[in-house]
Amino acid sequence: MTKNSRRGSKNGPAGRFLGGFARALALALLVNVLCLSLVFLTPTPVRAAGQKEELEIGRMVHAQIAAQTVILDDPIVNEYYRKICQKIFKAVGNQPFPYHFYIIKSHYLNAFAVPGGFIYLHSETFISLENEGQLASILAHEIAHITSRHFARRSESAKSLGLIGIIGMLAGVALAGAGGGGQNAGALGQALMIGASAASVQAMLANSRADETEADSKGRAYLIKAGYNPRDMYWAFKIMNEQSYQLRGNVPGYLSTHPGLSARMASTFADQASSPPAPKDPAFLAIRDRVMALTALPARATKQFTKRIADDPNDAGALHGLGLLAYRQLDYTKAQDFMTKALKISPNNGEYLTDLGGLALQRNKPDEAIRYFEQARQHGYRNIQTSVGLARSYELVGRGKEASSIYDQVSGTVTDYYPVALEKAGLFFGQNGQRAKGHFLLSTYYEATGRPRDSIFHCKAALEAPGGYSYQSKCDARTRNLEELIEITKKSGIGFRN
Repeated sequence: MTKNSRRGSKNGPAGRFLGGFARALALALLVNVLCLSLVFLTPTPVRAAGQKEELEIGRMVHAQIAAQTVILDDPIVNEYYRKICQKIFKAVGNQPFPYHFYIIKSHYLNAFAVPGGFIYLHSETFISLENEGQLASILAHEIAHITSRHFARRSESAKSLGLIGIIGMLAGVALAGAGGGGQNAGALGQALMIGASAASVQAMLANSRADETEADSKGRAYLIKAGYNPRDMYWAFKIMNEQSYQLRGNVPGYLSTHPGLSARMASTFADQASSPPAPKDPAFLAIRDRVMALTALPARATKQFTKRIADDPNDAGALHGLGLLAYRQLDYTKAQDFMTKALKISPNNGEYLTDLGGLALQRNKPDEAIRYFEQARQHGYRNIQTSVGLARSYELVGRGKEASSIYDQVSGTVTDYYPVALEKAGLFFGQNGQRAKGHFLLSTYYEATGRPRDSIFHCKAALEAPGGYSYQSKCDARTRNLEELIEITKKSGIGFRN
């Protein structure tokens, strides 16, 4: 196993699967158009989708979204985000399948639900909100679409698309709406929608007024049960309405997924129209700063953070935001300067210490990184990013036993919201005599990041390595599921990066 396993060198193991992205993407666009033409010319009738079908469709659509967009994998943001999601989910009660929540890096406003419990929020939507309750409101509304099984109802009205067409269309609107969220995601999404009539697309994707009203009502009930104020839903929708809460940019107007927002605000939320907005929410605003630094257009983020520092030179959040932005632009000297200033204002801040540790690693200073990560953990900050960073730092200074212990803990608990942890752990074990374990973790990493062929390759490599028999059942099931996914998504008109 080599250190090129993530992106794949030309001659490395994973590299055999990746090749030239530009050529593959151009070919995929052409194939997408041809496949969709065949799909819509020879439709397969479908009945209203059952729960098992919804879960399968959601899994396939998510694999395409993961492959073609940028899903924010920052564990500090995602830990905060998912705690809110779980509060809402607890209020919903038992469901037939687990829910999955993701933030897509996109400069367009939207949030949407995919059958099978997959909820997506565009980063621009997060940046536009003002407090935790408003974020919870958007999530409660989207969860209500799934619990009300609106997709199952609409699938019958769009039966002319066929099951494969439905999968491709759902992925298409998600990718087109993501716009600048990934390499050519918008163009790819547009290609997926070629060949369908506007009426068929509208029937499949656009929630009806009745659906929206039901989601408003249920979402509001979930919100209140989770301990939030209903005024937050009114204000969240007000913000979205004022900033065009719909897919926009390069997406046709008839693909708006949330119609009639103004009228719904005047009915379902009429009792909250005169309520004042909630007071400032420092915890939310700190996370919002982070999302802006990591996802917004650099010029916009720089302008906002710089203005805040001009108003208050001790604004640690704005200073750290400029540090993250410089880090994102690979200006490590400037990043170090801003982050250090922020830490002086807010000493022992676990988030700041963790980011400085990560920056030290990028600057090839593992001893310095260890000091930052250990200090963060000493002050009770044990975020997965801190743990993985410390393990990597120990690895680089030759403290392999300590690195192995942390990687073991991380790989046993990590979920798909921070797949980089699986990659780092997989590389470590593979390069340190545990090839079967290393390949299996890399297989899990590639599955989570929408690269099914690489995932299958590493599963097969795990089984061929000494001790690989312990992964037999998991790899057999994973390979079977991924091969089915590749075949079905191929028919839907979209490919993967490998």
